[in-house]
Amino acid sequence: MVSKPSLAGLRHGCLLSGSWLAAPWRRTHRECPKVRAVARSHCSSPTWSSEPVRNSSEKIIQPELQIIRRVARICWMQSLYQRDLAYVHAAAFETLARGAAGEIVRRLQNSTAQVRKVMDVGCGAGPLTKALVNAGFDVTGVDTSAELLELARAHVPKAHFIHASIYDAQIRDYDAVVAVGEPLTYHSEGADADNVISGFFQRVAQALPQGGVLIFDVIGLGEPSLAGRTWKSGADWAVMVETTENQTERSLVRNIEVFRCVGDAYRRSHEVHRVRLFDVSILCSQLGSYGFAIETSQSYGVQQLPPRRYAFFATRLASTG
Repeated sequence: MVSKPSLAGLRHGCLLSGSWLAAPWRRTHRECPKVRAVARSHCSSPTWSSEPVRNSSEKIIQPELQIIRRVARICWMQSLYQRDLAYVHAAAFETLARGAAGEIVRRLQNSTAQVRKVMDVGCGAGPLTKALVNAGFDVTGVDTSAELLELARAHVPKAHFIHASIYDAQIRDYDAVVAVGEPLTYHSEGADADNVISGFFQRVAQALPQGGVLIFDVIGLGEPSLAGRTWKSGADWAVMVETTENQTERSLVRNIEVFRCVGDAYRRSHEVHRVRLFDVSILCSQLGSYGFAIETSQSYGVQQLPPRRYAFFATRLASTG
């Protein structure tokens, strides 16, 4: 905890000192003792085979490596949007989801699949979930942040919620899947994001009926650069973000510093969000290969997307199998 200066003083002092993104307690997933402990526990099980197994792409992968990667992803995903950033996100950073809701509801209502059940991926505190429920849909929200889900459950009591990564959650018996606000771009360091996303598309294609809908948005490559420092504040919080990107590696990293007023002091917390940049044409090709008709846009109806964001509206075609 730090003493309670003004929010302007917080921003001024941190920027001058250059320490507002210094976080000596930060550790990558490779250093996470939970990863090592859980992986060791799984791999030492008497029922665990040491023989190599094949994944869906037919590459040989040692079981130990599979376990480490899975647990690393779980550890990393659960480190996102903890209590203070979840509070700030719900208070000030869900405008896009609210603005997109009207267009998404319209498209679902006009679908030939007669959409009833919808999965809301990366639902956050539930602004889109609430709009979908109010429109008469049966909605299940999925998010990796327990803190955001707690807010969502209070905000939208008629919806169902699952605390999980979409890459681990089951997708079945849904007529539509929506993922608004870039949730599909979040991947841990070293993850094979392209393969993970392709697998997600395949699972959705297998689950949706003919005419079923997949709606999502991502950050694309190109200009303008998204690197820089930004800040925003409310009555009892301030958030400062330093963004760096490497388009050669198709990666973007947000170092986020949060100050939240608790009693007579500000509590400080830090998060690192790693985001994958995508080639829009490759995503379109992948979706097409799984039997989707695709439309892209830089808006959800009247709700414009920020620079280099692209919305995908994919409709499941009739199966040819």
